[in-house]
Parts: sequence; C-alpha cells; structure tokens
Amino acid sequence: MAEKGPRVSHLYSEEESFRLEPDRSLLVFHLAGQAVALPLESISRITPMARLARPPGMPSALEGILNLAGVATPVLRIDRLLGLPPMSPGLYSMLIVLRGVSDSLIALLVDRVSGVLSVPGSALIPIAKDDSFNGCAEWTIAGQNQPVHVLSPARILLQKERESLAEFQVAAQQRLAEWEIGGL
Repeated sequence: MAEKGPRVSHLYSEEESFRLEPDRSLLVFHLAGQAVALPLESISRITPMARLARPPGMPSALEGILNLAGVATPVLRIDRLLGLPPMSPGLYSMLIVLRGVSDSLIALLVDRVSGVLSVPGSALIPIAKDDSFNGCAEWTIAGQNQPVHVLSPARILLQKERESLAEFQVAAQQRLAEWEIGGL
C-alpha cells in the first residue's frame, strides 16, 4: 500500500495547485427555507426527530434532551441561535449529532437533510468573520439552486454558551442515570 507523501504543489502553478486540493465533503440541510451545510467530518450521526425530555429551566436555544443510547444529548434550536424565523418540527425534521463542538455530543434540529455534497475548494467563497455572528458562517457555495452557507461547528456557540450547555448536560445526564438506577 502506497503511503501518502507531501503534496508536490511546487510542480504546479498556484492556480493549478489550488485545483488539485481535495474536495470538501459537506452535509447539506435546510433551515428556515435556507440551504446550510456542515463539514462531514464534524457529523457523528443523523437521526430522525425523536421524543425529547424537556426539563424546566432549559435555555430557549434548547429544544430538549435526546437520550442517545444512554447519553444525554442536548438538542439545539439553531434557527433561534442564528435569529432565523422559527420552525416547528415536522415529518422530515432531523437531528444532526455533532462531534468535536464540546466535550460531549450536541445535536442540531433541522427542517430536513438533503444529502452529502462534494465541493472543490475553488467553489468555496469565503465569508468575512464580521459578516456572521461569531464568524459561524465560513463559506458560501454558489452555483447550486440557491446559495449554500457552510457553518463552522466550533463557532455556532460562544464559549460561554458551550460552558453553560456542558453544565446543563451534566445535570441532564445525572437525571437520566437516576431513572436508570431507580428502574423507572
């Protein structure tokens, strides 16, 4: 099996080297009538909308807590975080479970998932950090039926929001464990 070595971009012009970059794989979904995407490597899984626990005192950005194989997984209302028109979960609503955003899993509630899109680096139009809240929108992809905004999973939440969410998740996990121990 051949080992991957360093890229030999010095043999090509800068323009040709840019075209030789690998494609980016993105998960495209819809949110409040807009096409949005996340890097595929940040996705743990996609699951249909499920019954969520809704303990009192939840922040408004949370739809609820998903019991994902015994792990309390907060479900974020990304439409609320981004100031988009509110959505109601429907037949095609999905939960996108992210990895690497915090110390544990977080899920996003979306209208529907469209699929995986493989995009060459040349198709990604950078978005200035000041043009979206916390710089969460990194790129736009033109040439589709409508523009697709590519989000940075690490920038969807502010650091303080991640810390608060982690505390809330610990409390939810403890409640879930109490139910399992008590046999209820």
